[in-house]
Amino acid sequence: MKKSIVFIDCEVGEDNKKIHDLGAVRSDRTTFHSASMQDFCVYISESEYLCGHNIVHHDMKYIKPHISSGVSNKYIDTLYLSPLLFPKKPYHALLKDDKLQSDELNNPLNDAQKAEKLFYDEVNVFHALSSQRKQIYCCLLYQFEEFQGFFEYVNFIPYRSNIEKLIASEFNGKICSNADIHLLIKHYPVELAYALALIGSDDYHSITPRWLLKNYPKIENVIKFLCNTPCDTRCSYCSDVLNIYKGLKKI
Repeated sequence: MKKSIVFIDCEVGEDNKKIHDLGAVRSDRTTFHSASMQDFCVYISESEYLCGHNIVHHDMKYIKPHISSGVSNKYIDTLYLSPLLFPKKPYHALLKDDKLQSDELNNPLNDAQKAEKLFYDEVNVFHALSSQRKQIYCCLLYQFEEFQGFFEYVNFIPYRSNIEKLIASEFNGKICSNADIHLLIKHYPVELAYALALIGSDDYHSITPRWLLKNYPKIENVIKFLCNTPCDTRCSYCSDVLNIYKGLKKI
């Protein structure tokens, strides 16, 4: 059975922090555009999932105090999924950093429709990942509010597996074989997931978005730990990629 989902966005005043406008589009293709919170709550009440761009830390922050208990508390945030599933280059539906492209300024319905397109692109990319990569991301991120709703939507839950071995296998030849992955899993699971996404993109020109580094500043440390810190035993990765003599010959 297809899961019902509604894509939402709200326009909030910079000074008074009050909701000035609301926009939404449901999976049945009906749309909503009004400042009426009461009508908005009725419109979204039948949907199993609420999805938006930065919905967890922005939209719901202002909407939640006004909605009734009957509205879903399952959120899907396209913002936090974007650098995970599109690490190679900035996604084409995004402006610089964390903003969605918009044909009309300050139009929440337009932004909700943009979030809808981005979401389905993210679903398609996730399904195209290797089974190991999907399980790695799920095991690392499922516990966090920014990601759990997405994994539930795509029917993917973490099962008991040796995630360290999964990472070592999936990223063989791309990270140091002796890096303490267990430590990273325990203390920096989100940072590790984003770091692995960037490492797995095989694009040395890709960079981590500024908003992401602001929220998770340890991402760069994790990448350095995995890829740019030679191990004592000189594993095959370090002997090749971090070999100063090979590097000098290339230069």
